[in-house]
Formats: sequence, C-alpha cells, structure tokens
Amino acid sequence: MPTFQITDRIKQDVRNARMIGEFTVKIGAQKLPGLIWSVVSKMRSSVYPETVQRIRPEDAPARIADQTPSQPRTAEPRDGYDLLTGTQVVELIASIDALEVRTILEYECTHRNRAVVIAAAQSVVAS
Repeated sequence: MPTFQITDRIKQDVRNARMIGEFTVKIGAQKLPGLIWSVVSKMRSSVYPETVQRIRPEDAPARIADQTPSQPRTAEPRDGYDLLTGTQVVELIASIDALEVRTILEYECTHRNRAVVIAAAQSVVAS
C-alpha cells in the first residue's frame, strides 16, 4: 500500500474508534441510572431483608412504653414533620430535648412506624 493510503486508513480507523467510543459512552450514560437503582435495591434488600422481623410499637421495651403518654397524638410533633425523611428525623432527634424526642417516638409508633427513627428515639430516651 502506498503511504497516503496507509495514513487515510489510519485516519478512518481513528474516526471509527472515536465514533464507537462516543456511542458507548452515550449508551452507558443512558443505562447508568438503571444500574445504580438496581444496585441500591439489592443493597437495601440485603440491609433490610424481608425475613428479619421489624421493630413494632408493641415490641417496645416496657420502660420506654411507661414514659410515653397513653393517648395517641393525632397532630404532627412539629410542623412539616411528615415531609421529613427518616435520615432528617434522626438528625433532628440528635438536636432536640428528650421531651420532644418522646413525642416524636410516640407519633412515630402510632403513625409512620419507621424502624430507624424509632430506634434513634428510643436510644435518646433510654439514655
């Protein structure tokens, strides 16, 4: 092959490789959210397997149950409480007094029943 044909062939191979690379990146970027979601779902199911029994309000220790009022609350413990995620409520619990934590614990046990929030509230109330 003459020299000019070799360089033209190399240029065409580089263009093809670039096009294939760009296509691969584009397809990968489209599939990435689905892959991330499947990994998160698998992690969530391994951390919170369905076979593990959840903490329920009736399973709460007696000393915690004795400290909470007997009548269920119907109002949110704070404005906008139902809009908070479990992580946000756990952060909130770390920054408030024990009395308000008890009201959150009571509300959580009777309404939302999020195990993470109940565990965090119980640890603050118990200490």
